[in-house]
Amino acid sequence: MLDEGNIPGGPLVAIGSRNPAKTKGVRSVFPEFFPGCTFVEIDTSSVVRAQPIGMEQVLSGASKRAKFALSQSSGDFGVGVEAGILSITPREHINLQIAVIVDKEGRSGTGLSCGFLIPDRFIEKMRKEGMELDRYSHELTGAERISEEEGIVYHVSKGRVSRLQMTEQCVSMALIPWLNKKAYGI
Repeated sequence: MLDEGNIPGGPLVAIGSRNPAKTKGVRSVFPEFFPGCTFVEIDTSSVVRAQPIGMEQVLSGASKRAKFALSQSSGDFGVGVEAGILSITPREHINLQIAVIVDKEGRSGTGLSCGFLIPDRFIEKMRKEGMELDRYSHELTGAERISEEEGIVYHVSKGRVSRLQMTEQCVSMALIPWLNKKAYGI
């Protein structure tokens, strides 16, 4: 728990999404460190790409979500979470989430979740057909229905990890500068 004396009653956190896995993840993590915080969800679909591929696109999407959410609210923090695909070798690609948190003083933190391999044939289909990974969720997992909170990762990890947990991971990591103010000069 942090002493945020300059934020009476706790901070207002502007979440740059209305996706349940992202909003629930942010709502789960922030109160652990900022008791009494409140939340507002901001639709950021107009400022991001549908399926970011590559570190630059994923990081940019998370940053745009965070900054836009903060700009559209009177929040103390803006949080952007972006799921995307990174190439780790020419034939290996991982799906992960990146969170960017910005505060009203212009400071920021970035965090990543765990990631999982996506079979190369799905990357090729995505590039060829211009579709998001979710479009291939049934073919990839065999599941008839995949909830936002579970995500594809829940099915390919046989229930060990959910999309919600990935969101909690990256948001927790992005908060580290505020959890260690002296070390990060905050």
